[in-house]
Amino acid sequence: MKKFLRISWVVICVAVLAFYAISCLTSVINPYSFSFISLFALLFPFVFLAAFLCAVSLLFIHKKTALIVLVAIFILGFKNLSNTVALNSGNWDMKKAPNSLRILTWNVEQFVSLAPQDKPQAQTRVQMLNAIHAYNPDVLCLQEYIDVFGDGFSYMSVKKELDSLGYRYSYVSNDTVVKTWAPIIVFQGCAIYSKTPLVDSSRVNLAHILSKENLIYTDIKFNNHPLRIITGHLSSFRLYTDTVKTGTHKNIYELTYERKHSIEYKIRETEIEHKREVAIIRGVIDTSTYPVVYCGDINSTPATYTYNVLRGDLQDAFLQKGAGLGGTFYKLPSTIRIDVCLPHKSLKVLQCTVPQLYLSDHFPVVTDVTWR
Repeated sequence: MKKFLRISWVVICVAVLAFYAISCLTSVINPYSFSFISLFALLFPFVFLAAFLCAVSLLFIHKKTALIVLVAIFILGFKNLSNTVALNSGNWDMKKAPNSLRILTWNVEQFVSLAPQDKPQAQTRVQMLNAIHAYNPDVLCLQEYIDVFGDGFSYMSVKKELDSLGYRYSYVSNDTVVKTWAPIIVFQGCAIYSKTPLVDSSRVNLAHILSKENLIYTDIKFNNHPLRIITGHLSSFRLYTDTVKTGTHKNIYELTYERKHSIEYKIRETEIEHKREVAIIRGVIDTSTYPVVYCGDINSTPATYTYNVLRGDLQDAFLQKGAGLGGTFYKLPSTIRIDVCLPHKSLKVLQCTVPQLYLSDHFPVVTDVTWR
């Protein structure tokens, strides 16, 4: 019986290690050729932990083999581990260093509600604006942004609210412009707000349909040197959006099993979309005449092919000065870091933090940089 249990455990460990070996290749395998590779990337931290525990348990069965497996685990997973885990203290000082630039990027989930400040449903937006004011960034990069313009209506203008906080310069992608009832106009997309003047601004279409958020960039003068701030929002997976209308009570695992073919198709289509979007973004970055800082919701984890192509030769501010896993999307496990700040190497990252503000469905990423 003991021998059977030992053999069974070894078989389980081999299966886990094989799964781990595949998950180590997620940064180099094009998802177009293997549509489920992004799921391996999503699960990478958990698979690493499982593989590590399996290797440790094998020490009690065959010590030499276990040691070889442990070394192989770290060698094979080095790239994904180094992209996923930030080995720093993560100390954060709310006071900015002299001559530094603070950038805050945040998927604001349409500020949840644009109701007047005295309404209960507006309190989340008010808290979000208070958080922005507390961190006092010089530049804001916002995704899933929404705002309204017009007179005589019961909604607040985010632009006016941010203007009162000192963000007098802005550029919005205006992907969706909806004229509801005169003279009310609703704007949606990505937005960049700045306390300093914008030298130039532009929008780059990321999708075949204009209803999706497009890439935008603005040029600012930072310590008398030009700097290009770019923000965008890569396509969401939207695997279970149809369940909102049906009111299903099934959990995500039941749904995934029942719809494995349709979900595989959705993942494949979204990853193909990501590949196309990233190619456009890299074109903007590579042809920029100024150093860039790319910020945004990339809907991909650091272990993915998408992240690695997008990052390219840029730095990852969180890896430079953050700590731990830095998850930014709290509705899934805390390993999900899908919001990034990627500065050019001519900039030095002074500090970076991911405040755990349960307001939007994403946490913001706040980064201080200066010229080297």
